[in-house]
Amino acid sequence: MSLRVITATRGYSSHLALTVASGAAIPDARHILVCPAAMGAELARRFPGGTLLAETGKGLYVALNTGLEAPGDEEFVTWINDDDLLVTAGMGTAMELLARDGTVGAVYGRVGLIDAAGSRLGELPVAHEAEDLLPLIAAGIMPLAQPGTIFRRRALAAVGRFDPSFRLAGDLDLFARALRASMKFAFVDTTVAQFRLHAGQLSKDESAAEREHARVVAALPRLPAVAARWRFRMANLPVYLERIRRHGFKRTRTLYRHG
Repeated sequence: MSLRVITATRGYSSHLALTVASGAAIPDARHILVCPAAMGAELARRFPGGTLLAETGKGLYVALNTGLEAPGDEEFVTWINDDDLLVTAGMGTAMELLARDGTVGAVYGRVGLIDAAGSRLGELPVAHEAEDLLPLIAAGIMPLAQPGTIFRRRALAAVGRFDPSFRLAGDLDLFARALRASMKFAFVDTTVAQFRLHAGQLSKDESAAEREHARVVAALPRLPAVAARWRFRMANLPVYLERIRRHGFKRTRTLYRHG
């Protein structure tokens, strides 16, 4: 079971070493860092065990496409921000499912929320029923998380690459296209990644994110979502209760905004 981990980075994240270490802890994983050419020598010195690729254009999704298109024979692929973490045990569970069932094109799991110091803030709500993913996206709900999703490379290649016209919602667009192409997704009920909330991250550009999210949704057919919404809310009740206990009655977007 070989894994390609892609991280697009400017090279300045104070958490990058932790991100790289989390990938290195996964057996038979190859970490590809896509960075500005000027940072290549410095990052190669700091992370000699990884693969360094120079950016070929502007934008996050251009960089991720560079990582996807790089030569290599890894079976599976995921991508992670330069301040987030992969969880070794959960990633192993996800990859075992992919290896066991050749009909599954992507596996996703739970994703914890951490602060700049690595302390737990809560968890992102995700759909526990994979058949609910597309109806929920079409209803404007984000039902899975980017750092918690692992693809079979040949299945992803059949869907295509990231659309570089997106700045923030290219992951959601790719998920939606994969689901519309009838790629089979599967859920593992374990934490596979940790998403870090801190000042300055792209995901806090709320108005731009909402516009791009709406653009993805507008391209989808209308689907019955009442039952999917109910299952999503019930499955994530412990997530909501933890959020209330830790932060009061705040939405996920509020946590994103304030960190």
